[in-house]
Amino acid sequence: MQLSYLKQFVIILAGGLICLLAWWLYDFGKLKGAVELESLRDEYALLVQQNERIVEANSALREQGAILDRSSQIDRQAAEEVQNELGALQEELHAARDEIEFYRGIVAPGDGKPGLRIHRFTLSAGTQPGEFDYDLVLTQLKKNDRHVSGRVGWKISGKREGESEELDLAAVTETGTEYLDFRFRYFQRLTGVISLPGDFQAEEVTLSISTTGKDAPEPLLQEFDWPDTETKDGR
Repeated sequence: MQLSYLKQFVIILAGGLICLLAWWLYDFGKLKGAVELESLRDEYALLVQQNERIVEANSALREQGAILDRSSQIDRQAAEEVQNELGALQEELHAARDEIEFYRGIVAPGDGKPGLRIHRFTLSAGTQPGEFDYDLVLTQLKKNDRHVSGRVGWKISGKREGESEELDLAAVTETGTEYLDFRFRYFQRLTGVISLPGDFQAEEVTLSISTTGKDAPEPLLQEFDWPDTETKDGR
């Protein structure tokens, strides 16, 4: 009889320990997510400060350039150096603003809707005819402290010899990759190169974003027009 009571006591004690361990793991996961989010906010604030410094420097250089332009004794080479420096600062300013907008969309999305989304997708001409560099950024709402994983499928619609045709990702990559895999908590950037067949005229691309898990929602579908671009060397 005592053995039976002892057995029940051990079972209750083990159950209590398991509950404590589960609660600790849950609390630790929330704390870690909060730390990562705070780090993202700090980086956003740092970029805002950097943008302000660049704006001030840009304004000062504009005034300096105006004074030099009005001066009859201006040295042409010095003026070109100032203009070059001004151009470099403007490029940095645009880059900083782009980064700020990127982090703003993650930290404070405009529509406030939870879930996975395509933050940005661009296609730019590569170095060879028919070659394109892609840049895809996926995000999910900042309050979501869980990782999301899945894959991105491609469907490129166009024409070949006047007939409609569709190509998947495997048909336009050297490795025959069928999907782009992803796993992230706040955002992930996917980049790479695709090559279209020489006789294929692309018109649009449809991205299909599928997530894993038993409660996974329907795939997210989004269409993009194919850009009318030349190669990087102008061909």
